[in-house]
Amino acid sequence: MKFLAVLITFAINHFWKRDRYALDERWFFVFRDWLGGQLRRHPASDGKNGWLFLAILLLLPTLLLALLLWLLDGLVLGLPVFLIHLFVLLTLFGHNNNAAVTARYLQSWRAANYESALRQLQQHRHQLSLDNCDNHERLHQEFCRFLVADYFQRVFAVVFWYLLLGPAAALFYHLALQCRERVWSNAGTEEMELVSRLVYWLEWLPARLLAATFTLAGDFVAAFSCLRETIFDHDRSAESLVHSCALAAINADRKAVLVQESQIPDAEAPDEAVTAVVLEADEAIGEGAFRLRCARQVTEMLELMQRSQIVWLALLALLTLHGIST
Repeated sequence: MKFLAVLITFAINHFWKRDRYALDERWFFVFRDWLGGQLRRHPASDGKNGWLFLAILLLLPTLLLALLLWLLDGLVLGLPVFLIHLFVLLTLFGHNNNAAVTARYLQSWRAANYESALRQLQQHRHQLSLDNCDNHERLHQEFCRFLVADYFQRVFAVVFWYLLLGPAAALFYHLALQCRERVWSNAGTEEMELVSRLVYWLEWLPARLLAATFTLAGDFVAAFSCLRETIFDHDRSAESLVHSCALAAINADRKAVLVQESQIPDAEAPDEAVTAVVLEADEAIGEGAFRLRCARQVTEMLELMQRSQIVWLALLALLTLHGIST
């Protein structure tokens, strides 16, 4: 059942280009605000409110989902449970389609509308240290980092915990991630340190599995070399590790090539072929060459993420055929 659920949700997430506004985490923030209000009514336990708030915020929705699945197990040939699995995965995948987000960003980028490109990035990346579009190279790097991190956190890490322990575990990871990014993102509290370490260990294995996937979906030698150097680096975040290996997998350090048509053959010169100018990255310093190189890198990054999903599906299919996955 899990293979079928992942296959269907991957297909919906890929082909449904429109944003899924009905499937988002607004309920979580409503619950967070309500729970915070309830705990503030007990000032006598201020020292423990932070820990209690975190425990209830993460565990209560997870346990309720697990209880619901247990109660519905076996009913109507398992159809209600299967539909809940699909709904949970689609919700955790987020309401944005990454391919559509990338297409809108590249449309602004290719038109040299960097302000529009920055606004689109700010809409989707909550913790962005870039507040203007003057540094175009930095803007491009931040979008590449966002694209890889969003695919990892919204898709691959969710699928990993879903396959390992079911939809309740996937929900628990997602809620822990939301706590780190949206609840205590600006607080230097003990609870923030706790949830940061929790998310770090929840992402440790999925990040390295995805980085290993890049060796199959991209440049094997470069991606494997990067993974070998970073796999046991405990000071590096999962986002940083996945981003570095993704850049290696698309061979981002190679010299960019700009092919520019200079003449089209016509009737007066039938034997004259279309000429092309090949520029090394160091030579292609023009604005147009820069935009072309960056747009090509973003496109390759998106294609790498999509190929990685196919690799995961293929591996899951093999596990299912051998009875290892259910």
